[in-house]
Amino acid sequence: MPAINTPTYMRLREQLRTDIVAGIWRLGSHITLAELATYYQVSANPVREALLQLQGEGVVAMRMNRGAMIPMVDEAYIDHLYRVRGAIQVMLSRDAARLATAAQIDQMMDLCAAYETVAQGGDASCCVSANRDLHRFVDAIAGNTMATELLEGRSSLVDAFRLQVGYGEGRLDVVIAQHRAMVHAIAAHDQDAAARASLQHTESSRLDLLDACRTRTSRMPPVPAVADIP
Repeated sequence: MPAINTPTYMRLREQLRTDIVAGIWRLGSHITLAELATYYQVSANPVREALLQLQGEGVVAMRMNRGAMIPMVDEAYIDHLYRVRGAIQVMLSRDAARLATAAQIDQMMDLCAAYETVAQGGDASCCVSANRDLHRFVDAIAGNTMATELLEGRSSLVDAFRLQVGYGEGRLDVVIAQHRAMVHAIAAHDQDAAARASLQHTESSRLDLLDACRTRTSRMPPVPAVADIP
């Protein structure tokens, strides 16, 4: 939670990101400054500044005098993001395995166990949140804020997509096993094993989300031909 003296636009930026993940502002939708100012009970200036910062993160695309668009997450978006993410997370996992302190390892293990607990309940929202908590912590151990900032915003959009499509049968068990492999390698300070586990997890997520995209597309009703539109 942001400190009480955090500027309004920064608190609004974090709230907007959270609300996009929660589906309050849908992927692919258009949001106006007036709409956001009314919803969050703030003036237009902090809304504009928050949107500009989110645009820098890739969370929204500003439109001149028209507010902003939240990008649609599709196959190309997931494929490109996860290929970049895989390379970055291999680097961060190596650094985490090299730098992790005993206290950080204990906290990482607690976060891994927390994910397993919520995964057993099967609630997608809780799983997304616990997964993000674990990965944020592991990434932060590496101390490379530039790398983590590159992933943060766009990962939020993927979290929003995950909440829309849910988890397929057996997926949560796969994630649990992959998390265990990653955190145990980091705890053992085994940089090569941490890198392999991180890449396997990222690639598995990429393929799973691509499959979810294709399944979702196949279920969408066909667009009618012009001649069929009354």
